Amino acid sequence: MLALIKIISESVKAEKLQKYKNNKGLQSRIPNYMGVKMGFGLHVGWAIEGPIGSEYKIDASYLSHHVNMASRL
Repeated sequence: MLALIKIISESVKAEKLQKYKNNKGLQSRIPNYMGVKMGFGLHVGWAIEGPIGSEYKIDASYLSHHVNMASRL
């Protein structure tokens, strides 16, 4: 929960994001652009972790219906 609060506060304070918000070219292409919006979901349940990738790069993946539900929320 603390990480969520830190991410939101840092994105509000970010100067680069403020420059995009005030960019006239972006405002003309996307009317009523209000800035970056983020959503977060947290769900508790079981999951299976497994490696996916190749011998050069391996990423962790989590599989279960609980993970799918959290991603949709």
